[in-house]
Amino acid sequence: MKIPKVMSTQHPDNASLPFFAETPDMSGEDEILEAYYAFSHLGCDEQMWDSEGKEVDDFVVKKLLTKYPHFFRKKRLGEEVFLTLRLPNPSIEKEEAKILVEALESIPRSMDAARLFEGGDTPTPIFEVILPMTTSAEELNRVYYFYRNFIQGKQHQPIYPGSITVAEWVGEFLPEKDSRHSPF
Repeated sequence: MKIPKVMSTQHPDNASLPFFAETPDMSGEDEILEAYYAFSHLGCDEQMWDSEGKEVDDFVVKKLLTKYPHFFRKKRLGEEVFLTLRLPNPSIEKEEAKILVEALESIPRSMDAARLFEGGDTPTPIFEVILPMTTSAEELNRVYYFYRNFIQGKQHQPIYPGSITVAEWVGEFLPEKDSRHSPF
């Protein structure tokens, strides 16, 4: 697996807006364009996608692949360029805690979008996750086991006793917890 060398973070506070920004708050489609610009023009091979402290677009993978297919057919997301989610730390940021759940829920949906775009087997478009202000290994283990047990693991549960499983109903929740495609 390629190890990224240059990570771009989402727009720091600037003295002036970047040329591609449509609004002063740099949100929504501006952030999608910013990620593409970091990959395509600045030569970054990793983009941090910040889910902490703001409304975030959980459909970033789908939007990148559908808006810029010419680029991502040449440089595969998850193989040559990478997206890394920055999560809020529930131990520190109590008011943002459930955003962690939403961000982790976006990983299987992002994998589905990448598989549709690629037409088959593809590496996960989410490279890793970042947990800021981590003070113990226990906090990291909580993220890992939450994803394994409650995001990816729920696919094996029946909808109700005697019914089909979640995966049979809505599809698999990939990447699997310990595969080469997993961010964990």
